[in-house]
Amino acid sequence: MKAFYGLPEVERLPGRALAIGNFDGVHRGHQAIIEKLNTEAARRCMPSCVLTFEPHPRDYFAQLTGRAAGAVKRITSSEEKLAALARYGVDQVLVLPFDRWLASCSSQGFIDAVLVRGLSAAYVIVGDDFQFGAGRTGNFDTLAAAGHRTGFDAESMPAFPAQGARISSTLIRLALARGDVATAEQLLGRELSQGRKPRAQLFG
Repeated sequence: MKAFYGLPEVERLPGRALAIGNFDGVHRGHQAIIEKLNTEAARRCMPSCVLTFEPHPRDYFAQLTGRAAGAVKRITSSEEKLAALARYGVDQVLVLPFDRWLASCSSQGFIDAVLVRGLSAAYVIVGDDFQFGAGRTGNFDTLAAAGHRTGFDAESMPAFPAQGARISSTLIRLALARGDVATAEQLLGRELSQGRKPRAQLFG
């Protein structure tokens, strides 16, 4: 797997199959998106690419406003996330800096600058709760309409349910906060690294 940091270093190819998201934890819901992404990439004879962000958008805004409580307790470090994405068969990962430009970029500006001109996306898949652009004004309908105009296919992945709730990074963080490693690992679909397990689970 190749990892790229920022658009200028990305290899220009005729087209990409692309998944967009933070992918913190690379949990079972993320894995379902990646499986669909890899299937579409193979069918279209193009690389599968995950577009993710660093820092996490919530971390950026927490620092900007001085509200440390708004920062995210990461499930996986950047290195662990890349390793997990490689394990699940992704060809490329683009880590896009979440900075002032991206925070203020409109949904249409993001589509034009990143998806169309930057990555030549031919297929884009996102979760069904996907929002993007300044003020989170863009959603899947925005993405699908832009794809229809500019020539890429867009698909939304339904929520992946478990134990009566949708699997999400937030749900896993809550499980870890109460020391429930078994539930967190069930939602992740794999064991946590020892360094990520709550201290009580390591030494209790």
